[in-house]
Amino acid sequence: MVSFSYRPLSRDYRLSVGIRCVAVRFVGMGLMLMLIPSAVQAQGFLVASQPEAAFRLPRPLPSPDQPRPGEPAALYDIARLEIDASIRGQVAEVQVGQTFKNCSSQTLQVHFVFPLPYDGAIDQMTFLVDGQELEGKLLEADKAREIYQSYVRRSLDPALVQWIGFGMFQTQVFPVPPGAERTVTLRYTQLCRRTKSLTDWTLPLSPAKFTSKPIGELAIRGRVRSDQKLGNVYSPSHEVEIDRDGEKVARFEFVAKHHVPETDFRLLWDTGEQPVQMSLVAYRPEEDQDGYFMLMIQPRLPEPSRGKESAGKNVVLVLDKSGSMRGEKIDQARRAASHVIDKLQGRDHFTIITYDSKVETFRSALDQADAETRDDAGEFIDSILAGGSTNIDEALSKAIKVARDADGPVYIVFMTDGQPTVGETNAMKIAANAKSALQDGMRLFSVGVGHDVNSRLLDKLASICLGQTTYVRPGQPLDEVITGLWNRLGAPALTDAQLEILVDGKEGRTSQLYPSDMYDLFSGDQLVIVGRYRKPGEVQIRLTGNFQGESKTFEFEDELPELTGSGENVFVERLWATRRIGQIIDDIDLHGENAELVDELILLSKRHGILTPYTAYLAEEATDLNDSRRIRGLTTERLSRLGEEAGESAFRQRLYKGSMRFAERGASPSQQFGDGLVEEKIDALSLGSNLTPRLSAASEPATADFAGRDAASGLVPARRALSERVKQVGTKTFYLREGRYIDSQANDKQIAEAIEIERFSDAYFDLLAKMDDSEKALLAEDRELIVVLDDKTYKIKAGEAP
Repeated sequence: MVSFSYRPLSRDYRLSVGIRCVAVRFVGMGLMLMLIPSAVQAQGFLVASQPEAAFRLPRPLPSPDQPRPGEPAALYDIARLEIDASIRGQVAEVQVGQTFKNCSSQTLQVHFVFPLPYDGAIDQMTFLVDGQELEGKLLEADKAREIYQSYVRRSLDPALVQWIGFGMFQTQVFPVPPGAERTVTLRYTQLCRRTKSLTDWTLPLSPAKFTSKPIGELAIRGRVRSDQKLGNVYSPSHEVEIDRDGEKVARFEFVAKHHVPETDFRLLWDTGEQPVQMSLVAYRPEEDQDGYFMLMIQPRLPEPSRGKESAGKNVVLVLDKSGSMRGEKIDQARRAASHVIDKLQGRDHFTIITYDSKVETFRSALDQADAETRDDAGEFIDSILAGGSTNIDEALSKAIKVARDADGPVYIVFMTDGQPTVGETNAMKIAANAKSALQDGMRLFSVGVGHDVNSRLLDKLASICLGQTTYVRPGQPLDEVITGLWNRLGAPALTDAQLEILVDGKEGRTSQLYPSDMYDLFSGDQLVIVGRYRKPGEVQIRLTGNFQGESKTFEFEDELPELTGSGENVFVERLWATRRIGQIIDDIDLHGENAELVDELILLSKRHGILTPYTAYLAEEATDLNDSRRIRGLTTERLSRLGEEAGESAFRQRLYKGSMRFAERGASPSQQFGDGLVEEKIDALSLGSNLTPRLSAASEPATADFAGRDAASGLVPARRALSERVKQVGTKTFYLREGRYIDSQANDKQIAEAIEIERFSDAYFDLLAKMDDSEKALLAEDRELIVVLDDKTYKIKAGEAP
């Protein structure tokens, strides 16, 4: 059932809608108000009852003081959009709340129009205004097509074409009063789709981008409950916080301020009783090209059995206590070390190493973590004082030496906030020394604190020591970072993990897997692997490793399709491209530049709209996308900045590179620098002699806009402006050039010979009729568009605004 309730400031005014849904995927969830003389409501929109009245869906502007030509004045805004979902099995009960303000001074007489979902059906709908039921009609897609097309022709608004081909519910006329701030509440029940092992919940947010300015706050919260154990829980669209509540419940949350939705919200999950749960998602849009796949692995390994001393962890905690650590940082380092020691069990073995100019050890060998030893370690930690220089080489050598006699894998947590200044100071020699001393079973997890670290050295160490680097930005709590790292490493682990993927029983039919290496798989640490496949067929996946001293094997079977019928899993390709770009940058950083890698970086960045600090110039209108010689020269010039070993620019480049290599979802144009790092206006992308844009030290989520840079400030947030210049629509990327969007795959000849079609003409609607649902969104832009479809290139000429 669905219900709306309006509450104006001055009087009680209620609007409720009841909808009984069967197998529903709601596509029209706009949650917006469109005025003069129409409005858009939750899951539908309002249009003026006067046949001659023109209307347009509102658009957020890159800057309030720089409106687009012909753009009407902003007459409404959405203060808050809040969604709460309770999902049990395949059934989702969803409540949506929206607070908006009607800035119009007139009462509007309107119809309510609700686009019917394309993969479900609504067999009854009730619409109430002030308790009075209004008559409504359910219209099939053919009849609805005529009405939608009339709306498009009347409004000259291409935003409405995305609903052509859907059914419709339409009410009789009712009034909308002016001037009040209202809260709209929507409730409905939805049957989630299930494909093989995965259940898929989609919350359509795309129409919510048609708002006069960014939504003040968007919050999506929910719970997934299952009768079986929950395995993988993953969002391909948004950076969600996921919190497990036992084995059968997972809570998820996404919150953003000053936000314009770029895509629908999706959540995928699987269930099962296996200790290692696996699920596969594939995407292959062309039969003559390699496909893409994503493998999710969720281990739920039991705690080691009592009495198995050999199953414990071996930990070497290495702490920088040089002079630059004085004050809050050394206090945080002590707290982090205390947390690690407190979490150790009697079966574990550990020691602590501190270093400045000299190296000191708590124990010269790994010692059992019994109560007495942990108490002694606490006193040792309390006595740590900061002072002196930084002897990284000797500290690393001591840690590796202590780890040699360990029984099983050893986790070396190495923390530093500076460059080597004592002993061996050459970064590459330090890495070579560590590599020569390293033995099987040693894993090095580096924590680089602040801009002064030698980030290139830390990444080099991670690449040769089977580990990973975590970078801590200035002001980010060090103790929270190390605590989070240990909470992961302290979980039960499948050590020396190896993954084998066969297609129809044969090796070599998959390639370019990222991450490319597996070492240890920690319980609760969901692993997402992406790769490519050459041939379709039955896939057999075998994961092997050591658990509690015993060899374990986990198997999974699925199918890699010859062709996927829709673009809904295009996120797999974009995630693969994001990680591949991160790997390319890492290879160039650690091993030097070569022409093939540079060319591949440019190709992937251009095709997918993933604008790295080295290819950001692609967003500039002055850049000819088909001038390969100039583009390669610009990229090579910018890549030379990877030669920087330390300092703020070096730190940010490695932080960015890591965010791409281990990305959980594909990068969008407005998130191209990853993790909320971009701070400057879009003009910073011109770069000029400054080859890397200035990046913010803030640790805000990637999905939030920049602090202090909202629409009210009059400044131009880089993300919003960039989303004007580069757009990802379905499977395609478009670049803004001279006021028109050009398909990234269109060459000069195709552009020159493009078939011209007038927007809103008969030919325009004929082309729409040939498109599938995902392609219709390509024509929902106001600007002139050049697009390649089925080897034909079309120029969709812009229509005039009313």
